[in-house]
Amino acid sequence: MEGRQNWPISSLSLLLLFNLLFILVNSTSAIDSSSVAAYTPPDNYLIDCGSPQDTKLDDGRTFKSDSASRSYLETNEDVQTSVDYISVKGFSVSSSALPLFRSARILKAVSKYTFYITRPGWHWVRFYFHPLPHPVYDLTSAVFSITTDEVVLLHDFFVKDNSTLVFKEYLFNVSGDRFSLLFKPKERSYAFINAIEVVSAPDGLISDSASTVPQGGTLNGLFQHAFEVCYRLNVGGPTITPMNDTLSRTWLPDTPYNVFPQGAQNASIMPSAVKYQQSGATPYIAPSWVYATADEMAESETLQPNFNLTWQMNVDPGFSYLIRMHFCDIVSQALNDLYFNVYINSMMSVSGLDLSSINNALSTAYYTDFVLNASSIRNGSVRVQVGPASGMQSGIPNAILNGLEVIKISNSVRSLDGLFGVDGPSGGGRTMKIVAGVGLAMAVTAMLLLAIVCIRWQQRPRDWEKRNSFSSWLLPLHTSQSFFSTSRSSSRRSSMFGSRTSKSGYSSNFSNQDLPEDKCTGHITALEKPNGKVCGGDSGVSVGDDSQVTVTSPLFSQIENFQGR
Repeated sequence: MEGRQNWPISSLSLLLLFNLLFILVNSTSAIDSSSVAAYTPPDNYLIDCGSPQDTKLDDGRTFKSDSASRSYLETNEDVQTSVDYISVKGFSVSSSALPLFRSARILKAVSKYTFYITRPGWHWVRFYFHPLPHPVYDLTSAVFSITTDEVVLLHDFFVKDNSTLVFKEYLFNVSGDRFSLLFKPKERSYAFINAIEVVSAPDGLISDSASTVPQGGTLNGLFQHAFEVCYRLNVGGPTITPMNDTLSRTWLPDTPYNVFPQGAQNASIMPSAVKYQQSGATPYIAPSWVYATADEMAESETLQPNFNLTWQMNVDPGFSYLIRMHFCDIVSQALNDLYFNVYINSMMSVSGLDLSSINNALSTAYYTDFVLNASSIRNGSVRVQVGPASGMQSGIPNAILNGLEVIKISNSVRSLDGLFGVDGPSGGGRTMKIVAGVGLAMAVTAMLLLAIVCIRWQQRPRDWEKRNSFSSWLLPLHTSQSFFSTSRSSSRRSSMFGSRTSKSGYSSNFSNQDLPEDKCTGHITALEKPNGKVCGGDSGVSVGDDSQVTVTSPLFSQIENFQGR
C-alpha cells in the first residue's frame, strides 16, 4: 500500500526528467541570439588621432586621446588639428562615429604606428579619414600610402572633398607579436589620419576555403590573404550600428544597390526569434538584426515570375572578391516551401537552394561564401541575384536575401590597392625579375657596342676621309682586297658573304677566260684585255697583268664614286 502511494511521485519525477532532457537537447541544436555573450577582444587599440582628450562613443567604446597613445607612434613632428563641428553632405558610417572625424594627426614624413599583439589571429583594422582645415596644410591635397610589414592597404590615397567622410575596414590574420602601420607621404606631400582601430576578431570569422563561381569548384588558402570590406548590407532593414553588432560593425541599408526595388518587398520578424545552430552561423558572423529582416519577391504569388532580385555594387576590377550571403527563412509557413537559385555576375552559384534541408528549421541563420575571380568581373561591378528555381514540384516561387557582404581579397603581390607591393611595383615578383634581367642584359649589350664604336672612332686614321671607304677603321673589313683577293695570302681571308674557291686554290679568283663575252646589261659581265677597260664604264672590275680579275663591292664602289665627285 505504501508502494502505491509512492508511484505517482515517481511518475511525476520521470515526467520532469523527460522535460528537462527535451529542453537540453533542443538547447544544443539551436542557440538563442540573446544568450550569446558579448565578444571581448584580447587586443583592443582605439585611437582618436589629434584629439586632446579621450572620446567616448554612443556605442560604449572609448577612443584614447592622441597624447595617451603617443607610445604607439614613431614620427618626426607633432602636428595636429581639430574642430568643434563638422559639416558633411552624407556619410556611410554610423552617426555614433561622427566625433572621431573632428580631429586629425598630420604626418609630414614617413611615420609608423606599432601595436603589441596579445593573441595572434584575425584582427580588424579600421581607418577614419576627413580632411579638416589647417592654417598651413591643405589636407585635401595630401597624397599618401599605408602599408603593414607585408600588405599594401592604400597606395597614393587622397580625399579631395572636405565634406566627405571616408571609412576603411580591413581584416588580417596577424601571426606575430607586433603589428605595424606605415604611413608614407608622397614626395612633397603629407599624410593624415583621424582615427585608428586595431581590434581582435574571433576565430572562425573567415574559413580557409570557399566555393568558386561558377559553381562546382573550391578555393583553398584564404588564410594567406588580407581582406578589405567593401560593402556590408542589411538587406530589407535599416542601418545596424556598432551598438547592435556583436563585433562593432556597421551594416548599411541595401536600398542604394537594389537594381529593381519594385520587385522586392520587405519581410521581418523579431530579432529574438532568430535561431543559430551550433554547426552553422553564429552571432559573430552576423547579429540577429541582420537575419530578422529580408527582401523577398513582391510578386511571389505569381505562378511563374520572370525576374530576379538584383543588387549591383561597383568594385575594383583588378581583384578577386569574397561574396558572403546571409539567409534566414522568415517568409515560409512550413518547411520545404522555399527553393531558389543564386547567381553572381550572371553565373549560377547555387541551383535550387533549400534552406529547409540545410537547417531543418525555419527562422534559422545560415550563410555561405563564394569567391569571384577577377577575370569574371565585367564593367567593374559585382551583381548578385536570387530568383525562383524552375522545375520544382512543390513550394511557392519565391526568393529571399537577408544580408550581403562584398570583401576584396589581396592579390598576388599582397596588395589591396593596385599592383604595388610593399617592395615596389608588382612586389618584385618572378615575372618582373625576369623582365628586369632581360632589360638589364640588353642595356649592358648596348653600352658595350657603343663603347666599341667610340673606341674605334678614336683609333681611326687621320686620313680616313681620303681612303676609298670608312670600313677600314670602323669595321673589320679590308677594302683593298674587298670580296675578291688577288694574291695567295689574301685568299686565306674570309669574305663577309662567304668565298668561292677555285681549283688553283684562290678564293673567288677568275681569269679572263672564265668571264662571258662583252655584253652591256647593266651588270659587270664582260672585260676587255689587257688594258682593263670594261663595257659600260667603271664597273668596279680591274684586270692585272697576270690576267687575274679583282671585283670590288658594289656598295663601296658607290661610296668611292660619291667621294670622287
